[in-house]
Amino acid sequence: MKIIFFILLGIIYLFLANAIELAIIKQLFFLIGLALVSIGIIRYIKERYVESQKYAQMKEASEEEMKAIPHTQCLLSEDALKGLLLNEHTNMLIFAQREELEEELKIIEIPFSKIYEVAMMEDEMFVLRTKNYLMSGSLLGEEEDFAEEEEEDDTDTVSQLSLKFVVDHLSEPILEYIFMDQGEHPIARDEEEYEEAMELCEKWFQKISVIIKRHELERVPIRHWQ
Repeated sequence: MKIIFFILLGIIYLFLANAIELAIIKQLFFLIGLALVSIGIIRYIKERYVESQKYAQMKEASEEEMKAIPHTQCLLSEDALKGLLLNEHTNMLIFAQREELEEELKIIEIPFSKIYEVAMMEDEMFVLRTKNYLMSGSLLGEEEDFAEEEEEDDTDTVSQLSLKFVVDHLSEPILEYIFMDQGEHPIARDEEEYEEAMELCEKWFQKISVIIKRHELERVPIRHWQ
């Protein structure tokens, strides 16, 4: 509020200086107005700098906290709010996330054997999917929906790219990691930002697909012999 007050008051003095014909008062009001506007601008720049420094420190702290989680492979979002980690020593998929940098980090650990499905999504449309076919049905949609959405997805721009997981976790059976989110400003598929996000998304889709297939044979259904 003080910044706005200084700037508005300075503008008023500048207008008055422009309206007054007496040279001495005109010059005085101009200098006062210029000084007030300058003070407001300097205070604004200072506050923005302090906030940016604070944000950078909180972001770094968030990244360090996620990296401190035992892992063998790690992927962190640019805003340091989400992390996707693999611990091959303990056979765990780890989601680390927080809504805001000030909030406590939430960690969800899923055993590799409890990952049932992974799907690559573009704007909530299926691109690729791997599932444990020893299990019937899917929380992400059936094969018919998958085919229909593929046919409808003929646009040249994308707003969001993500991986969705179906896991054995009762409180959150569907987990999502977003690789790119442009909101209301989608980008073309031939742009570098999309290509980099897609390359990284495909890489992690392949990793999770290998994990699912590796553990698929361990879930052989029990048959009752008569």
